[in-house]
Amino acid sequence: MKAYSLLYLSLCSLVTLYACQSSHTTQMEKKELKMLEDSQPKSEEEAFENFYTPSHEALINWVLTDTATFSHPFTQSIKKEYVTIATSDDKCLRIYSWNTGEGGTMICWGNLIQYRSGTEIKAVHQSLDMLLHPDGEHDEIDFGSYIDTIYTYPCTDGSKLYMVDDYFRISSNYSANSLVAMRIKDGNLVSAPCFVRHGKRSVTIGFEHSIADWYFLANLGEGWDWLFQYDKKAQNLYVATTDSMNCISDRYDIYHFNGTDFVYQKTGAPFWLHPQLHHYQRLELFFRTKDYIIRIDNLDGETMRYASWKSTQQMSDTPELVLNGNYVEKDNTFLFSKGSYRYVVTMGDKATLKVQHNGKTILQQTQEAEE
Repeated sequence: MKAYSLLYLSLCSLVTLYACQSSHTTQMEKKELKMLEDSQPKSEEEAFENFYTPSHEALINWVLTDTATFSHPFTQSIKKEYVTIATSDDKCLRIYSWNTGEGGTMICWGNLIQYRSGTEIKAVHQSLDMLLHPDGEHDEIDFGSYIDTIYTYPCTDGSKLYMVDDYFRISSNYSANSLVAMRIKDGNLVSAPCFVRHGKRSVTIGFEHSIADWYFLANLGEGWDWLFQYDKKAQNLYVATTDSMNCISDRYDIYHFNGTDFVYQKTGAPFWLHPQLHHYQRLELFFRTKDYIIRIDNLDGETMRYASWKSTQQMSDTPELVLNGNYVEKDNTFLFSKGSYRYVVTMGDKATLKVQHNGKTILQQTQEAEE
């Protein structure tokens, strides 16, 4: 019970901290503080229960009954510790997401959805899938989704197309990432089948994948923002693809936005990678050191390609060095050579680059997290 006593005290301290803030608080900020107070456990027993199934009833009731919450800039503390809030650029759509503590490794997300239709603001407490497909087939439990980004695309007819980055964890090491398209039409938030591929339309595009493969192997914690990218200049949307083992390959389905729909063009390399490097099967490793950016691609199942840039550059720049080599499984090491120079990349908790000249190590740098 000691751990939950500390939890109870820390939650109470959070409320005390808010209460000690400047007296120059708005009415909405006062309501936010009251909402936080109502959400805190009133005893160690309640703290113990909320540790597993945290309550968000105060937030739910407030959002459903007070339209002013739609434009209220909730504090950073709430957004980081309490709930994730995604808002469209035109401020007409907002989605709240939080982990309910239920569902086990298949997380059950709670969702609140607010949107503006004319002068009316509507709010519902259900998942986006339930709202957009009320007559569809659903599980007995509404698992919801984690949504942290809403993209807004102005269309040629003056309307707005909204696309949410929807994440659902199927198990501890398997998840689904999707883009879901919708519009606000005739007072309702409705699905928008705007993705066109081989003559067929769909509301959702995305993929399922192994979490560990992408996080721990391919990019060592980086690259999550690569999964969905929009090239504003070319008006092309890049959607990550997976291989036969459901591992992210760092190759993309490319859709062009024509002002109404996103029409599939081809599957290829990302626009943020220099054209010299566009031919490969999949990304094997990406990491940064103090002075370099290192990328290793699998070209044909056996041949590996090493490309490096200075840390001040980007992958869209011409690489400083490009070498072909191979992977040694027993050492978990990539080997590349150029004359009397040997480049050795070793995998571990962090990747390490070692450069040798005539057998002597002249450079050794370990992966550093991007700031």
